[in-house]
Amino acid sequence: MELFNYLRKELCEPNLKSRKKEAVIDELAALIKRHPAIDGISQEEIAAAISARENLGSTGFGGGLAIPHCKLPGISEFIVGLAVSKRGVNFDAMDGKKVHLFCFIVGPEGSPETHVKILAEISLVLREESVRRELLNAKTPTTLYEEFLRHSTPEKISDETKEQKLLMMVVQNEDNLVDIMELFVEMGIVGASMVPSEGMAGILTKVPLFADFINFLGQRSEFHKTVWAVVPANDVEPLVERIEAITGDMDKHIGTMVLALDIAYMKGSMETI
Repeated sequence: MELFNYLRKELCEPNLKSRKKEAVIDELAALIKRHPAIDGISQEEIAAAISARENLGSTGFGGGLAIPHCKLPGISEFIVGLAVSKRGVNFDAMDGKKVHLFCFIVGPEGSPETHVKILAEISLVLREESVRRELLNAKTPTTLYEEFLRHSTPEKISDETKEQKLLMMVVQNEDNLVDIMELFVEMGIVGASMVPSEGMAGILTKVPLFADFINFLGQRSEFHKTVWAVVPANDVEPLVERIEAITGDMDKHIGTMVLALDIAYMKGSMETI
């Protein structure tokens, strides 16, 4: 994933003026509007799309960083930009702290895999505090642009396994799965694996005694994936809370289940998309 194909210098702003979330979203929308691919889409429409995504859960995930993103109909390419607020913005970040660095992404509808890969690459670049600090100190759009690209190569994978959990999740809604994978990337959780799976209903429909009854109830879901990932122990509860912002209360809505298990031994890494 070559981020320089998506990041544009004219979409880099080292000195945001706004102090409130709604005003910052408008300011980011004005930056995005500079991109030639946005011809025919108003600044108000861009801001509304970003706000709609924020209503699902803040993209400010801590450490002074937010990655607001949205999809827009009618565009054919991905757009990435950077913006810095020297004084910080209350952006409903997960850690309750002000956001100083914004990396925004706008993508076309129907390209979730590319969207997730870009999110993953940005997350890998910006997870280091030293990198974020360098970007915050940028004085010009050119410096902000060049400093980001200088660091946009995968960092060395850590072999630290202390206080990790094995997160296992069963998902029966494809739209929810895409949103959950985006959430994983936002929280810096990459390398998740998924396999096709099948619930009991899928087996019992092959048994004549049960088949008609189960089909009559209409309870069988054709989509069924099992996902597993290694997650820092401290991230499990915040992650589950944000998953439920997508799926609803998992104790009340059928179709998603999460387990977090202790890891006795682990070697290697799957920190990739």
